[in-house]
Amino acid sequence: MNESFLKNITILIAEDNEDDLQILVSTLKKYFNKIFTASNGLEALKIYRENQDIDIIISKIQMEKMNGIDLLKSIRFTNLYIPFIIISAKIDNDILLEAINLNVSSYILKPIDIKTLLEKIDILCEKKYFEFRLERKQEELNNYISSVDKVAVVFKLKRDGTITYMNDSMCEISGYNKEEIGKLNFNDIIHPDIPKIYIEDSWSKIEKGDIWRGNTKFISKKNEVFYLNSSIFKNSEGEDEYTTVAFLTTKENLEKRDFHRKVLLSIKEFNLREHRYKEEIRALREELAAINITSYESKLVSLKQKMANCEAQLKSYENRLHEDEKKYKAMLETKKLEINKYVDLIQVEKVKNQKNEEEKRKFIEEMEIVKAINEKQEDEIKKLTRKVEEMRKEIWKN
Repeated sequence: MNESFLKNITILIAEDNEDDLQILVSTLKKYFNKIFTASNGLEALKIYRENQDIDIIISKIQMEKMNGIDLLKSIRFTNLYIPFIIISAKIDNDILLEAINLNVSSYILKPIDIKTLLEKIDILCEKKYFEFRLERKQEELNNYISSVDKVAVVFKLKRDGTITYMNDSMCEISGYNKEEIGKLNFNDIIHPDIPKIYIEDSWSKIEKGDIWRGNTKFISKKNEVFYLNSSIFKNSEGEDEYTTVAFLTTKENLEKRDFHRKVLLSIKEFNLREHRYKEEIRALREELAAINITSYESKLVSLKQKMANCEAQLKSYENRLHEDEKKYKAMLETKKLEINKYVDLIQVEKVKNQKNEEEKRKFIEEMEIVKAINEKQEDEIKKLTRKVEEMRKEIWKN
């Protein structure tokens, strides 16, 4: 288990023996930052109700005011699944049976073996740990998708084809605005040349949890054709939403989109430069009209030089735009590879989580079997006890 994760686990200990309590706290605080303590069940219940971030409860059975079993009963009224570990100096079959029926997580005898206790806590924290990891991965994915939103085409849809989201890039190339998204269906943007069987085969693969990758032909609102190299995956199990992360694949589309975006970003600067150049030319023309014939040739040379400088500045600006375009394409390809790698990583994590859920299910089934065996043994013990009593009575009679 990740040690930094264990530091975030909060534990509540209910123990009326001050020495035993101090030993537990001094040992566990090496692994856990936040530990609550109580000297009886009633105090522990009050602490639990005031601190809903408690992850595990460790309680002694025999305590004043409220014992461990009554504490477990009270907590189970509001939380059926919070891990609860019982510690006791002896085994009492009746108490053990009642604790099992109340879904106790573990039963540990005194003197407590700290290694055994830590192993129990580690197992009980496993589900929370994987939920924690899944949340972290989901946050990373969301942050990553957000960071590439300006260089990739992203849209989300449901299984019935309803479009639920388009980023600015998708709106730009498809021709639809944000207000129109809620009324759009996948059939509105997929090109009619794409066979229906091809689309259904792709959906079949995606619904199984696989990632579909490929080049697809689309059509814009203005009936303009564009191609996307797409990666499509299901957001998470149990959710009816799918995400497409894609890139334009034809040179014509890329050049058109890049040119449009760069012109929009630099139009203000370009207009300012154009205005300045025009003002300079106008001033030069006024100056030229005002000069006398004797200085005409020298003024004309100066004018030509200034105009040449203006043309050189314009040429330099065009070259810089060309270099920016090359850098942008290289960055686009790099981001595409990063996204594909990250999507694969998310898929691997999803498979691991499914495997862990299966192992948890088997563990619960084994616990149910142990519970049934314990109940059967309890019945046998009671029968033997009655039989011994009957034999004892017979002996006394004789």
